Amino acid sequence: MAQKNMNTKQQLIIEEQKKLFKNRKVVQLNKFIKGDVSAFSVNDLKIFKLIISKVDSKDTLFKDFYEITTDEIKSLNINEKHLYNETRKTLKRLANIYITFDQGDSIREVGLIRNDFKFEKYTKKILINFNDDMGEYLINLKKNFFMYDLIDIVNFKFKHTIKFYEYIKSQSLNVIKLKIETIKEILDLKNKYSRYTNFRTDVLEVILEEINESSNTLYISYTEERIAAKVEYIIFHVKRIKSDLLLETSSNKNKYSYLIGKECEYLNKFHTLTKIDLSNNLIVLKEVSTENYTNIIKDNEIGLEELLKTLYKEDFIVIDDEQDEIQRLLSIKDFKKFKDQVISQYSGKYLGNKMPGFEPEEIIAIQEDTGYLIITSNNKIITKEESLVIWKHLYKNKNLVGKIIEENPIKDFINQILYIHKNNAFGDKEISKYMISDIKEEKDENDIIKYRLYIQDIQDPLQDIEKSKSLLTIEQLKVFITENSKEK
Repeated sequence: MAQKNMNTKQQLIIEEQKKLFKNRKVVQLNKFIKGDVSAFSVNDLKIFKLIISKVDSKDTLFKDFYEITTDEIKSLNINEKHLYNETRKTLKRLANIYITFDQGDSIREVGLIRNDFKFEKYTKKILINFNDDMGEYLINLKKNFFMYDLIDIVNFKFKHTIKFYEYIKSQSLNVIKLKIETIKEILDLKNKYSRYTNFRTDVLEVILEEINESSNTLYISYTEERIAAKVEYIIFHVKRIKSDLLLETSSNKNKYSYLIGKECEYLNKFHTLTKIDLSNNLIVLKEVSTENYTNIIKDNEIGLEELLKTLYKEDFIVIDDEQDEIQRLLSIKDFKKFKDQVISQYSGKYLGNKMPGFEPEEIIAIQEDTGYLIITSNNKIITKEESLVIWKHLYKNKNLVGKIIEENPIKDFINQILYIHKNNAFGDKEISKYMISDIKEEKDENDIIKYRLYIQDIQDPLQDIEKSKSLLTIEQLKVFITENSKEK
């Protein structure tokens, strides 16, 4: 029960984050990331980035004040205990500790916010003023700046993750080679972690794991480059995802999107699902081969979901909305270990077909560099919800991992009509119309599987079913049926 409550709470936090931070962008001058922020905690940095997200980088002057709320601070995945006091402490640090920039021949210290922020009584609002020094880095930006979605960093737990994430965002390259010491400078860890193995385990891998699990726009892997026996360089391989998958794929409007375009039978006619409007509980069906549309409105989403279950008995995916399934499953060590091992082993390779929610012929693969599931025919990244269904399916059916299941074409040949030349009672050739009644597997003298064809005369159904004298390979069978499927 405690685990369920924890997951439900986490789901509520995620939903609140989507609502509050959907359109929030952090925009900064590139060189701002070079500032030393070692004096701040990860919560300090999150709150500061929240404040920055309120600024319009096109403005020429700062506004008199910028407003943040306690709801927004709470949604930064900050512990709610003593939230008011912790927020006050953070703002005081931001106002009294300067960011240091090493400019080679000089050291510059830049003030962040002014020490006159206001907590408005009986509201959730906090009013904040920027120090004028910050104008160079945040407003009237025309070039050499970068931006990212605030929601991409709110679940980071490690302040160095934010620093490295911003560095990667400020770069345009997808392969970035850095000296170990340069990475430490970026992370404000100069002259620390003298042993590389400790730096790699305690810092580098923690950062990359957080980015890959919590960010929706970056996936980073790395390789090491040695000089003699010592690792001197790290080569980062960056996969940049343009769309914000969390916001785009987890919203209610896409909850049933995997059904769009699929056929169903409604009122004894075949239709294609063209639209699902959750705000109005509306389903729009288009009759196959005509331009006739049918609008079906239900009283609520429960009724709409029940109708979709009826129309798509085989395709409908049941998702438990009470808790975040992804987080719940990822918290199970066996599942996470299984998923990580499969991604490692099948990266860039086919994962399988006949997956729940997809057409049997659609082959699913693991995208190299990112670990995301994709449809190979169009390289489309599969949504988190659909990926979860696939991972659950493979976790329960581990023998299917990496297997492409080919449809047996034999079943499609049953009941097919054949036109076969035969001699009549007078010795003349005439065409007889037959139907394939069965095709059976048999082993030949070399113990190889082949097929025997069984056909029935349509014009004389009381006649015994005839079977072919020869066993055919699947290729021979296809050729024979193709050649005799049209009336000559």
